[in-house]
Amino acid sequence: MRKSCMTISQTNPNMEKEKPVHRTAHEHSIVLSMLKKIPELVSQLSGEHLKIISKKVFSETWIKGSTVIADDGLYVILKGLVQPRIKVLRSLNEESDSIISSISRESYSFDADLIDSTLAEIYVPSREILLRQWDTFGSLEAASHTEENEPSFSVVTEEECEILKIPAKEYEKLKLAKVKREIMRKLKLIRRCPFYENWPTLSICDLVSLSKWKIFPPGQVLVESGTVSPFVGFINAGYCNIYRNIVGLMRIRVNKVLKVPKLVYMGKLKEKESFGEISVLLQAPFSCTIISGGEVEMMIIEDKDILALDSVTKELMIQTAKPTFGHLTEEDVKHEYIQKVQAKEWKHFKVGSGRKLHVE
Repeated sequence: MRKSCMTISQTNPNMEKEKPVHRTAHEHSIVLSMLKKIPELVSQLSGEHLKIISKKVFSETWIKGSTVIADDGLYVILKGLVQPRIKVLRSLNEESDSIISSISRESYSFDADLIDSTLAEIYVPSREILLRQWDTFGSLEAASHTEENEPSFSVVTEEECEILKIPAKEYEKLKLAKVKREIMRKLKLIRRCPFYENWPTLSICDLVSLSKWKIFPPGQVLVESGTVSPFVGFINAGYCNIYRNIVGLMRIRVNKVLKVPKLVYMGKLKEKESFGEISVLLQAPFSCTIISGGEVEMMIIEDKDILALDSVTKELMIQTAKPTFGHLTEEDVKHEYIQKVQAKEWKHFKVGSGRKLHVE
C-alpha cells in the first residue's frame, strides 16, 4: 500500500493512517491478495465479499510501546510484533509488586466496584504470547450490548508495527447487503412461479422468511408416490422428472408372465415451478414420484412451517396451487406405458433385423 502523506492522526499521536480512498486500483489489488492469505477471513467471506471488504480496510502504523485497542474491527499484523494485554488483579498497597512497579499509572484500568477498595484490575502485556505477521486480533463482529461494558481486547507493540484494520461496521454493512440480496432473490423466484404470480407481496414475504436453499444431487427421490411431501419446493435451477406407478407385465418364460411395479415417465418440473403445496396443506399423499433429473437448486419450506402459516395465507395457497400433475388419469398412465412398451419392442425388432439404428 502507498505511504503517501505521513500526517499524524489527531486522535492518536502514535498512529499514522492510510485511508482506502487514497489507494490506486493496483494497490486495492495488492490489499485483496493480502486478505486472501488470512485463514480467518477466507473461512468467513466469499471471494466477492473479500473484494468488497478490501476496499474498506486501511493500514495503521504504530510506534513501539503503543497500546492498540481492538474494540471495533479485526486487525491484521502486516509488520512487527505485538503482545496481548492480560488482566491481573493486584492490591494497590503492594508497592513492591514487580508487576505494579514496572508499569505506568496510565496502564491501570479500574473496575467500578473496586474504586473505593484497595484492589484494581490491571492490564499488562503478556510475556508468554507474541503475535507476528499475518496473525489477527479483534473481531469482525461488532460488540453486542451485553459486551459493551466489558474491557476490549488490546495489545502492546514491541516495535514499530504496521497493522491492517477491517472495521466491524463495514462487515456489518456487508452482511446486511447479503441478507437483502438473498431476500430479493427468493422473492423473485416465488413471484415467477405460476401459482404465485398474483399473490400480494406481503404474503410472499411471509414465505420468504421461512425458506432456505438446498441442492439435491442427480437421481434423488424428493417425494415418493403414496407419501405426503415433507416440504414445498421452488425450483431455481435444474429440473425434476415425474413418474407414475403402474403394474406391468414381465415375461419370464414363453408362456408365463410376472406382474411387477414400474415407474412410467410422465413429464418434468422445470425452473420457476413449485410443488408440494396441496400435499402438505391437505396432508394428501402424492399420486406421483418426483426424482431430480440432474443437480437441482431449490428453495424449500418445510411442512411444519407451512402448516404454521396464518389461516389466510394457507387458504390463499390452497386456492391458487394445484396438485402436481394431478390432471393425469389412470388411463393416461396406461396409454403412456403401452406406447413406451411398444416403442421398445419396435426398436428391438429393428435392431434384431440387422439394420443399424441409433437407439435413444
